[in-house]
Amino acid sequence: MLHQTNSELSRKVACLEKEVNTLKNSNRAVKKAKYQEVVQKNKDWKYPVRIPTMRKLMSVGYDEEVSEDIIDNITRLESLTTMMRMGGDNFFSPTHRYIQVIFNSTDDYDGYQPHFQEFADALIEYQHTIDYKEDVKFFFAIGGDSQLPAQVLPLLQEALEHTHFHQLQFDPIQTEGVRYLDFISNCVRENTRLEAFRLDRVTIENSRDIDLLCEVLNNKASLQEIMMRSCGTEGGVLRETFNKLRTENVHKIDLANNHLSNLRTSDMSEFLSSNPSLDELDLYNNPFNEQDIVYIADALRHNNTLKFCFCRFLNPPTNWHLLEYVIYDSTSLNAAYDSNHVCRLLIYGMPSDIDKYNTNSDPILNRRKKIYTLLSRGNKRRENAAVFEHDGIGIKHIPQILSLLKTFSEHSIETGGRGEEDDDDDDDDDDDDDDDDDDDDDDDDEVQPLSIAYEIMRDWRMPELYNSLDGMNED
Repeated sequence: MLHQTNSELSRKVACLEKEVNTLKNSNRAVKKAKYQEVVQKNKDWKYPVRIPTMRKLMSVGYDEEVSEDIIDNITRLESLTTMMRMGGDNFFSPTHRYIQVIFNSTDDYDGYQPHFQEFADALIEYQHTIDYKEDVKFFFAIGGDSQLPAQVLPLLQEALEHTHFHQLQFDPIQTEGVRYLDFISNCVRENTRLEAFRLDRVTIENSRDIDLLCEVLNNKASLQEIMMRSCGTEGGVLRETFNKLRTENVHKIDLANNHLSNLRTSDMSEFLSSNPSLDELDLYNNPFNEQDIVYIADALRHNNTLKFCFCRFLNPPTNWHLLEYVIYDSTSLNAAYDSNHVCRLLIYGMPSDIDKYNTNSDPILNRRKKIYTLLSRGNKRRENAAVFEHDGIGIKHIPQILSLLKTFSEHSIETGGRGEEDDDDDDDDDDDDDDDDDDDDDDDDEVQPLSIAYEIMRDWRMPELYNSLDGMNED
């Protein structure tokens, strides 16, 4: 009876899978038909709006430089519009399509409207190309410091509300009387394909803007990357991002150059726990103070999902080493064991080599590297026995440590150091002080597992140790 039930379920599953595949194929066929219809319709399409000539522009009062800017701006729009009307097949990359709006001039020319209308109409129709070309990523950007006429922004907004790009990037625009963040939020709100959202140098000054952006981004199941770089102001509100941004699938968040400081106690820990898929966090060039470092270190200590964290300090706090201790606390075996073995921390501009730890995707191997490095250091100083005593490691743990030494050594960190330099310059350093320096430099270089085992066997309680080993062998 059970066998018949399983067979019946298998048949039903197979039927459902067949129906799903049929629907997918039908959907692809519909997308292809619409795409081909658009391409066929536009086969003989010509740009319908006249591009002004240099003579025409100069005759109505524009100088030569401004006239050239106007013609360049319109020519770029005409080129992008034509490319979209033709389905994008004449673009240079087989896997990506980039559409970037850049306006270089700051003129008051009032003839842009019909060109932007053509561009916006082509954007809306371009959705058929995006739908059909499922193996291509489509990017749209408004270029930096563009002087966009205020009257064309509604055209762009309506077009972007209907055209769902995989990546949207917004650089600052020099357009007075426009709430640019309202425009950005409206362009993003309905996009169901958005994978990457990027703001670069777009100033965020108040809590309303933070609320608006977070409300839009928090509801994006497709979103994987967020960049808000150089958007904060000194003493500003961008730190509210830490307790308002709540995403499910975002893997990367870039908050570099944002004047972030004066964090609240739980800001960073709540931020990491509220973005559970976050792999990479960029905090580069933010003026964190000593208390901020304490909060960040505490958040990293209790997090086991973040894989990369980038930092660079404008004014390095005196306690910045706390971040290193989170990744590898070498004060004891227990502390090293309890360190963060998942996140790779990169601290730029500081004398830190902490980035050599946690380079393996397996946290168990990262932990083994640290333990073996610490045992190697203790062996050179003949202090492992004292360390075991201090850490409360009893005799019952020693056989396990001995049996794991070989495994630890296979995954230990190869530091190189002075050994490589000495190959080229064997006898240059005869001075006793130089020998002492060599000892310091080599302190973290590793020793053979047999040397550590011998030290433990020699310095630890021999009769008790042998009894433990005998009992382990009998088992």
